[in-house]
Amino acid sequence: MPRPARPDRNAPSMATSDTIVAIATAPGDAAIAVTRLSGPDAVAIAARHFRGARDPVASGSHRILFGSFVVGATVSGDIRLDTVLLSVFRAPHSYTGEDVVEISSHGGPAIPRSILESLTRSGARAARPGEFTERAYRNGKLDLAQAEAVAAIVRARSDRSLRAAHATLGGDLSRRIEALDAELVTILAEVESRIDFPADVREAAEVAALAARSGAAALLLREWISRLPSARRREEGVRVAIVGAPNVGKSSLLNALLGYDRAIVNEAPGTTRDTIEASIWLDGTEIRLTDTAGLHAATDPVERLGVERSERAAAAADLSIVVRDCTRPDAGAAESERLRAAASGPVIVAWNKRDLAPGPMALLPPAAAAGAAAAGVDAAAAKVAEVETIALRAGGVDSLVTAIRAALPRVLGENAAGELPATSLRQEALLTEAAAALERASDQLSALDPDNVAYDLSAVDLTEARRALGEMVGRGVDDAVVTAIFARFCIGK
Repeated sequence: MPRPARPDRNAPSMATSDTIVAIATAPGDAAIAVTRLSGPDAVAIAARHFRGARDPVASGSHRILFGSFVVGATVSGDIRLDTVLLSVFRAPHSYTGEDVVEISSHGGPAIPRSILESLTRSGARAARPGEFTERAYRNGKLDLAQAEAVAAIVRARSDRSLRAAHATLGGDLSRRIEALDAELVTILAEVESRIDFPADVREAAEVAALAARSGAAALLLREWISRLPSARRREEGVRVAIVGAPNVGKSSLLNALLGYDRAIVNEAPGTTRDTIEASIWLDGTEIRLTDTAGLHAATDPVERLGVERSERAAAAADLSIVVRDCTRPDAGAAESERLRAAASGPVIVAWNKRDLAPGPMALLPPAAAAGAAAAGVDAAAAKVAEVETIALRAGGVDSLVTAIRAALPRVLGENAAGELPATSLRQEALLTEAAAALERASDQLSALDPDNVAYDLSAVDLTEARRALGEMVGRGVDDAVVTAIFARFCIGK
């Protein structure tokens, strides 16, 4: 694991007297399962159940021992449960900073459960969610930003989100915060010197420079915040809504993109009455596809609910695929153009059933163009691309896949320079607080007359900005907040 850039020395040391245990791997059928202990008695508890050529208690740190795990004894000898590897990590050179033992056994539900039950009977306590990483934070092995990155690594759903989480774990986010805080310290020192020694420093140019520096720091944070939505799309996946009139082939396109039948397809219109979700992966990014009910003037209450869900899915989508029917170019024209106008993100118009169309045709038929003009929509501005598809033929959606791939840079904001480290919603809120405080400080300093010694408000705002940034890495965070953060982790991490 990367060494933290700068452990938070203000985090309370956690001289715990208890030893915790949890299964660190996911439940279910698997070749390997890992059960983890941490605490002062971790090695001794594990040794009571281990039989091998070497004694865990006598072994040094970072040793792997081969042997058997025993769950009891009879007059004829030990009851051996499984052949295991015992990994011993002595404090402080471990993940948590305490003595840690990891027991690697065969997977499945029975063996790991028996190991866990045996260790708890021998004195270990079942760990709370995230308690191992919480102990690492409290013992100064990680700061809070790095600790939250551990959860981000576990949840990562794309190559890029994984790289971003690893960057934060390696200290990228912490170093950015540290550098910005150092700048704020120098600005605050200058402001407070004017409070304490008003007769010595009153030059207007110096006050203007302080205002500019505070404003520049605020702009830096605002630019960072503006890029977080696109970064979060990389982490959580790009939402793509497949919308259009009934019976234009939306479900067929979903199945073709997936490569298997996820949605029911039938010639009768209105087969899909609810949203159907599934995912594909393009260039390391998860594409979260949503098939929707056909948009039309529904009278049936259930159909009307389906249409409302379709409209909400289209409004929330990062990218919309508006499906049209080559055999019926006028079908759903008004609804399609309205969707194109209302879409918050890029739009791809997929002209489906191209194999059934009667001869050559333009991608944007005159009737559709007239409908767009009547709706006041600039067809060129409202779309990324128009493509032809044949959902029921191999390779029939290749052009659609190409169009989705081409739209991703716009959706993900990849023209912005540099990668951002993984940032949680809690950290985003703190960045917003810091930016607002810096903007207030800059305004206060800009408004000051050089003979005015009322710098107190700007000092309060600068201190508030430092507090918010400090909380991102765990400095001055309320203990209840820390506990709540780690409660969202999985058990065993």
